Amino acid sequence: MISIKQHEIASAVPGFFLWDAETLWSRPTSRVSVQDETVDGLKEVTASLAIDEEFLDRYAAGDLEIPGLPHLANQIRQELQQGSGVVWLQNCTGTEFTEPQLRFFYLAIGTAMGQTMGNYGRLYDVRDYGGSYKTERIPVSQTRAATGFHTDSSARNTMPDIVALLCLEPAQTGGESLVVSGATIHEELRRTNMPVLTSLYREFIRDIVTPGTEKTQDALMDNRFPVFSQGLYSSELSFRYMRFWIEKGHREAKMDLTQADVEALDVLDGLLESPQFAVRFRLEAGDQLWVNNHIVAHNRTEYEEDPERPRHFVRMWIST
Repeated sequence: MISIKQHEIASAVPGFFLWDAETLWSRPTSRVSVQDETVDGLKEVTASLAIDEEFLDRYAAGDLEIPGLPHLANQIRQELQQGSGVVWLQNCTGTEFTEPQLRFFYLAIGTAMGQTMGNYGRLYDVRDYGGSYKTERIPVSQTRAATGFHTDSSARNTMPDIVALLCLEPAQTGGESLVVSGATIHEELRRTNMPVLTSLYREFIRDIVTPGTEKTQDALMDNRFPVFSQGLYSSELSFRYMRFWIEKGHREAKMDLTQADVEALDVLDGLLESPQFAVRFRLEAGDQLWVNNHIVAHNRTEYEEDPERPRHFVRMWIST
């Protein structure tokens, strides 16, 4: 049997990553409004611009100048890397701009912060296609189910540094966003339950769900990594989690989780879902959510949509 590696527990976690449901929005740098000059500049730059899929595929950072955009992108990146790890960007509404304009602005910010990752396409549409991730080999993002708290990518060697969401059309009911600081949960476990924290530094197998990737026993065994780590994906703490893919990965590999593993995941889920730590809010059309994928887990509630105006978000993965 292949052994599962145990990683060393991080000795310290940067204090700026520590927040809870009561303190996140008290940080003015976590909830940001696009400045009027940037809104006006975006209108001017895109007024006569033909923004189609080909244009968005070839766009590179700096191809077009929008007043204030470099400063805005730097402000977001700073908060993601040396702040809360969360930015809720507002004041660029869907009533002022067309969908192509909003996509372009979103992409322009992303490319100013790093390299877009094309694993699922540069701009990936998050919509309900009527399937079930529990019975089909599809991402949860293609369904209307509650996702559970997670970080993006279940592939060992694919690690977006930044994950972003653009809201083009909110759900009729439900579909609210939730975020939680993995760093805060880590420190809560250090304080209250070191055996569980230690368990979460061992490697867990993750199911293989990336389209076009062959799923074999060897591939499953190679696709294992810890929930918490330091030095594996960044010099600081990294949190990588989605329970469903862990449970399914171990089941597919015929390597059952131990009772201690299950209990550790139960404790972790309890903390992630606690109203003390999880922040719940609703993105409106034009809003953007940016998160540090090493530190912040996100979630969404179940939703119902208007068939005439189905819920529609756009996801972007950034490597910095």
